[in-house]
Amino acid sequence: MAQNSGANMITAKTTLAEIPGISARLVERLNAFDLRTAGDVVRHFPMRHERKLAERTILETQREVADEQAVIRIRGCVATVRVRRGRATMVEATLEDDSSSARLVWFNAGWMRDKIHPGDTGVAEGRAKVRNGFLELGNPRWIPDHVAGETMAQRAEAPSAPVNTSQQTAANAPTQSTNSSPEIVRANPPLIDVGHDQLRAIYPASEQLISSEIESVVAKVLESVCATIEDPLPIEFRKERGLIALADAYRLYHQARDEDDVAAARKRLAFDELFLLQLGVMMRRAQLRARTRALPLKLEPKINEHIRSRIPFVLTPEQDRVIGEIVADMSQPFAMNRLLQGDVGSGKTAVAVYAMLLAVAHGFQAALVAPTELLAEQHYAVLGAMLKGSQVRIAFITGSNTSAERRERVAGLATGKFDIAIGTHALLEGGVAFRNLAVAVIDEQHRFGVKQRAAIRQKGQGELPVVPHTLVMTATPIPRTLAITLYGDLDTSVLRGSPPGRTRIITRVVAPEKAPEVYSYLRTRLERGEQAYVVVPAVEESDLGLKDVANHLRYLQEGPWKGLKLAGLHGAMARDERDATMNAFRAGKLQALVATIVIEVGVDVSNASVMVVEHAERFGLAQLHQLRGRVGRGSTQSLCVFLGESTTEDGKQRLDAIGNTDDGFVIAETDLRIRGPGEVFGSRQSGLPPFQIADLATDGELLRVARDDAHAWIEKDPELSAPEVAVLKHKLWITYGKALGLGDVG
Repeated sequence: MAQNSGANMITAKTTLAEIPGISARLVERLNAFDLRTAGDVVRHFPMRHERKLAERTILETQREVADEQAVIRIRGCVATVRVRRGRATMVEATLEDDSSSARLVWFNAGWMRDKIHPGDTGVAEGRAKVRNGFLELGNPRWIPDHVAGETMAQRAEAPSAPVNTSQQTAANAPTQSTNSSPEIVRANPPLIDVGHDQLRAIYPASEQLISSEIESVVAKVLESVCATIEDPLPIEFRKERGLIALADAYRLYHQARDEDDVAAARKRLAFDELFLLQLGVMMRRAQLRARTRALPLKLEPKINEHIRSRIPFVLTPEQDRVIGEIVADMSQPFAMNRLLQGDVGSGKTAVAVYAMLLAVAHGFQAALVAPTELLAEQHYAVLGAMLKGSQVRIAFITGSNTSAERRERVAGLATGKFDIAIGTHALLEGGVAFRNLAVAVIDEQHRFGVKQRAAIRQKGQGELPVVPHTLVMTATPIPRTLAITLYGDLDTSVLRGSPPGRTRIITRVVAPEKAPEVYSYLRTRLERGEQAYVVVPAVEESDLGLKDVANHLRYLQEGPWKGLKLAGLHGAMARDERDATMNAFRAGKLQALVATIVIEVGVDVSNASVMVVEHAERFGLAQLHQLRGRVGRGSTQSLCVFLGESTTEDGKQRLDAIGNTDDGFVIAETDLRIRGPGEVFGSRQSGLPPFQIADLATDGELLRVARDDAHAWIEKDPELSAPEVAVLKHKLWITYGKALGLGDVG
């Protein structure tokens, strides 16, 4: 690799403007892409590696062109050039060598007619296919012989040509330019004398900054930066796990010779990402246990009997098992931090009620936080019915409270007038304080983040210097790898199955044109006394052509469901109006609700046995599963119809998955595979920076190893205080210290 004269001075902190041979114009474009230092460039990893074949004759290439993803390289003499004019000018050239001929085609590139002429000799590079018996390259790079001998260093020094704005040009095609022929080449990757098959790194780029320009800068700084890298992992530790040195991983990932190089580099870089996060969550868990105290809540037989008498059904063996895990945690003098995963309708609320009433039975307070008012209202109604006639007092706190209501309830929590608080984010605000909060439940945990969990723990700092036992729940099953990653500091309970008496939901995915038949059939069920939800994606009419609440309600009232008692429901309604509508539906005064996803969680009406979801392809897979869970809560055979069809592969996979299984854990794994972890649970929600290399959909085994190693390290050295791990400790703090709330790590 060529190095500039100042290469030995380059470190990760060296700004790009200080590096010889990088023009001010290129520095400006790199800075705009948030690449400001040599370290930034080295950490800007390739998004993929393109296979580049060694130079072959045209005939040899034609015989081997089955791999259309590879970049081929052929050399020859231009026999003919033809320009086809139309809406988009196309330039065709025939390239010949001693073995055969090939067709070169440039689409929408009329400027190429001035760059290639009969009699020219040179090299064509690009992806190829065999068409009508001839080798054909689409939008190839054309490298005339008089510039093909330029060195990489000479080429990297050259200014860049203007960039065509199409994505294809940025990745593969020659750059549109009216300058001389060398400019065509300079906008493309550094030329390497290809004597063997190799890989080429393709970088995340933009219309203003193409991959090859990033590649040329990487070539200037990579070796110097790698020479300064301190490996945070001991050499024996690496050898036991088959991990290469960190500096080698950077080198190979940027300049891989073959797939083995990519695999070795990727394994090390992915392990580091997974291991570092697992160290963080394990350290956080150890710190919470070491530095906080909780009220031990012992379960006595009389307390158990009294709590169960308030639950209006017999708990399932699965619920009993999970309650046993929770009670064991809550009997300890350190705070429980447990994640309760349960599929839709598995009975998580009863488990949460048990935990809260255990706190109340000992004379302490409990709180339940929900992400929406509708879900909070549902919990308030359920708990109120269970505790009717008891001395337990419940405060309901949401953003819709009047000023007077809020003052009275907040004051009551501080003095101990209320035993249980149920509410939304409003419960987490600074003005809310408890007298002796012992148990906190956070429902639909995926809608909250690390900071919200920390905020509820602070609410325990009342009369007693303790933190509450915390139970976080989700009805959206989380793939195992994602649960370990985002909630690795929590113990986990999984609640499977459904309470007795509930029937399995029949699911149908139906094309939109069959909607009239669907509504006609469902009318017969509504006339028999059943109730239905009709879910639409929009509140109001829009240019997107999506069904909205008002217009679809009108369509049903005037058409297929004329004469039935219908109403609309959405999150923009005033609380009083929304409450009145939901209460009427629960009481059976309405036969159907036309609603948005406001009913996704928190609605439990046992007589609602029918659901229709319009534009089902517009919803996420987990969301469709949650919506389906609003029916099937009684003894009547329930039906969920998803009206939709998708032209995208992801959309088809979602509809296929929701139609083929009702197992939320299977759906969660499918959703992870389709969308990836960044979409399923984004870094913004979790408060954690995203992975660059690790893929939770495929790196499950690597994550297991990283987790086991992290656990062992923290067990041995909870604060990473040993001198030999100083580099690792510093890296941990820089990456996750603030996001995870780690103390005394820096």
